[in-house]
Amino acid sequence: MAIGATLTMLAACKQDARLADADLREPVVADVTIAGLTLDEDATPQMVTYALLQAIREDIEAGKDIEARERALDKQFALAAPSTIHRHHIGIIGSQHADFQECVYLTVNTWAPTLGHYVGSFDFAFEKAKERMQVKRVSSPRTKVTAGMDEVHVLLEAEDPGGDPNASVVVKVRLVREEERWRVWWVGFERSIRRLPDSD
Repeated sequence: MAIGATLTMLAACKQDARLADADLREPVVADVTIAGLTLDEDATPQMVTYALLQAIREDIEAGKDIEARERALDKQFALAAPSTIHRHHIGIIGSQHADFQECVYLTVNTWAPTLGHYVGSFDFAFEKAKERMQVKRVSSPRTKVTAGMDEVHVLLEAEDPGGDPNASVVVKVRLVREEERWRVWWVGFERSIRRLPDSD
């Protein structure tokens, strides 16, 4: 059911009413400074993930302040891997429907709603957040989207704001190298676990 809904949404990119007044931005991968971190060719996946989580937190905390939300969304766009996102959409719905700017916009615009419930878990300085992150290098991509590319998954535990230990999750951010920089192409959760195992 969820997959069908996703496919319907993506296939209707050009007809999506939410895009009527959207600022579709021209996705560009370049050096950027976010959350006090310079995200250039030397930036680590943890740095990029941290910057993204802070931008998502700003997005959610902006509430009805449209200008603040747009600034936060701009930061999320700056951290995206647009070519990989676009390739993912082509694999799902075909190139005839996968307009580059529209599909990148639709993807990035889902990141804050996806993680918004857990933004309290992202309110840490980078060094503390880094200690809580685990990085998994993916040597054999499971999908054609990142075949032949370097990919890493950054994992971070997120607590339920209501305090229910059974509602905690493990956030998963998938990154690839685009234009020699680590950038994000997928944001979601590690479905199989609620706690990270101890690091070796």
